[in-house]
Amino acid sequence: MESISPYACGIIEYADIETMRPFVINGCMIIMCENGTARLNINSGNFIVSRNKMALLIFDMVVVPTKLSLDFRAKYFSIDFDSAQELFFLVTSNRFWDFIYKSPVFRFPEDCIGIVNNWFSIINWVESNCQDGVKAEIMRNEAENFLSTMVCQVESRLGTLGISPIKNRSWSIANDFLGILNRYYSMRHDVKFYADKLNVSPNYLNIIVRKNFGLSAKEQINKQIGLVVKTLLETTDLSVKQIAGRLHYDDPSYLCRIFRKQTGMSPMEYRNKRK
Repeated sequence: MESISPYACGIIEYADIETMRPFVINGCMIIMCENGTARLNINSGNFIVSRNKMALLIFDMVVVPTKLSLDFRAKYFSIDFDSAQELFFLVTSNRFWDFIYKSPVFRFPEDCIGIVNNWFSIINWVESNCQDGVKAEIMRNEAENFLSTMVCQVESRLGTLGISPIKNRSWSIANDFLGILNRYYSMRHDVKFYADKLNVSPNYLNIIVRKNFGLSAKEQINKQIGLVVKTLLETTDLSVKQIAGRLHYDDPSYLCRIFRKQTGMSPMEYRNKRK
């Protein structure tokens, strides 16, 4: 599914997905199931993707496929990180984002399914028949139109919620931090690494991340680690030491302290409770 273009589309089948391993979302991926089922653990919540259900997966979600049927088949449209950020900047609907993070897998109303399938058909035709420069522009417009339509559908069914967030340079840096964190969380846990990537000081990064998300950069790093640990405890039989090794913690007890601070439980207590 790799492509030089910031946009890619195609088909995902059973053989293309490795279960019990985090699914890499570089920017955003829209999946529409055509056949079969897939069970996904997303941010420690369990969701089933089945026929005519869509999954909207975003770079800061921890996604682990736990089970797929042999006949699983889905259409997908993926957007790279930078292009996804540009599109997300346009969406100011708090209700939409609340809906997506609570329900990343959802079923379209019957009267919309044909429209969604037609949209995927257009995307695939553009992918096969247009030259690269034109293709990227059309794909970008189609992605924006589709996202805007989804926002309208959510708003019309659920109503508006709250005040739209102010999107400025501070917001952009904070969201870039989330994207970089999604790529490097398993290897780097220090704020300075991410601040250097963004050309800001660690203190400034902590301030703007807290301003935009209510947590400092360090707390956001630990939150991401906690979500991954939860997912691995729920979906694998890895020991705490093995999980710590995957996340590049030399001292498993330090990882346990981070986890207990977030959940009030040790990793093994959490695993036993979930089972």
